[in-house]
Amino acid sequence: MKNFGLFLLKHNIHIMTLCFLGWAIWAALNWSNLELVQKIALALYAFLILHEYEESYKDRFLELMAGRLLKIDYKALTPGLTHLAQAIYITTIFSLAILFPQQLWLTFGVIILAIFEGYVHNMGIILFRLKGLTPGWWTAIGMAAFGIWGIVVIGREYDYNGIEWLWATLYYIASFLAMEFGFQALIKSNPKNAVKAFRTFFAERFGK
Repeated sequence: MKNFGLFLLKHNIHIMTLCFLGWAIWAALNWSNLELVQKIALALYAFLILHEYEESYKDRFLELMAGRLLKIDYKALTPGLTHLAQAIYITTIFSLAILFPQQLWLTFGVIILAIFEGYVHNMGIILFRLKGLTPGWWTAIGMAAFGIWGIVVIGREYDYNGIEWLWATLYYIASFLAMEFGFQALIKSNPKNAVKAFRTFFAERFGK
């Protein structure tokens, strides 16, 4: 049983992908009945799944974030552990957006995530002083662009109150922090250590 649990943990990115494929099959069978926001959420879901694979190729993004930024010996951790909180987070927020299309702030939340990914990957080039692109840059830019397009289309097709964006922003921040705290708990670290690592990194980066 323990070995099976370790197998699931190691392959959580593939299990996350299977969850997406389940939604994709359901969407294909019910496409004509789907709301526009559900279609947008599904498209961003697909972008993010591809993004996860682009980032995880040869652990390049993990090496940047965990190795260079947080100073974590990620290679010593149980395989898959560093991605588990992320897999749960992605599956949850996109499933909610698809299940409850009438709650526009849920869709806006995943749009914020998509745009934020594009911003983070561009900033990563500067912060890490990379000569090339950050791992995951191509899909991050693609989903950010699609997210911006989604905002325009939703604005044309839906009459909604601007407060939806406030709820979406608060939802995004809260869910993202929950994921980060979950990540710290899984690797048996303290959030204070992460804050300290961030401060040290930025002090070294901008102190020169």
